[in-house]
Amino acid sequence: MRRLVAIGAAILVGAAGSQGQAQGSPAGISRATLRNDVGIELLGRALLYSFSYQRMLSAPVGLDVGLGVLGGSSSGDNTSIIFVPVGVRLYLIPKDGSLFLTGGGVLVTGSVDSGPFSDSATDTYGYAGLGFEYRSVGGFLFRTTAYGLFAGGDYFIWPGLSIGYAF
Repeated sequence: MRRLVAIGAAILVGAAGSQGQAQGSPAGISRATLRNDVGIELLGRALLYSFSYQRMLSAPVGLDVGLGVLGGSSSGDNTSIIFVPVGVRLYLIPKDGSLFLTGGGVLVTGSVDSGPFSDSATDTYGYAGLGFEYRSVGGFLFRTTAYGLFAGGDYFIWPGLSIGYAF
């Protein structure tokens, strides 16, 4: 599965490089001037929610990392699941409102510390998706995505909705 994620990321980066050379660096696009963004994604790659940061490498390509934490504790018993999604986003239209392709992987780690039981486990799953983003020149960011989440030969379709700020 990691090999599949690496191949998908390489294809996205290669396609983005050729698109950028063909179109040049478009002027007046907020992704070109507001190269960083932070936000919260509801549902999405981390299943329930995640906070994310994206850095634009060029006008059509951005690298994205996030963090989602689920868990709780009571009377010294702790249980937690941590999601760390990492991926690439390729914008298909050189405008503030654009379709994009995305792909990457999610590291999932869980731990239980309850009475005499203490254990932890780590796993990964991949994702690929198609979405739409609007990034205003004032910094407002809205993004919606249909993800295909896959692991162990199985997959399912899962929506994501992000709101954030670009700077």
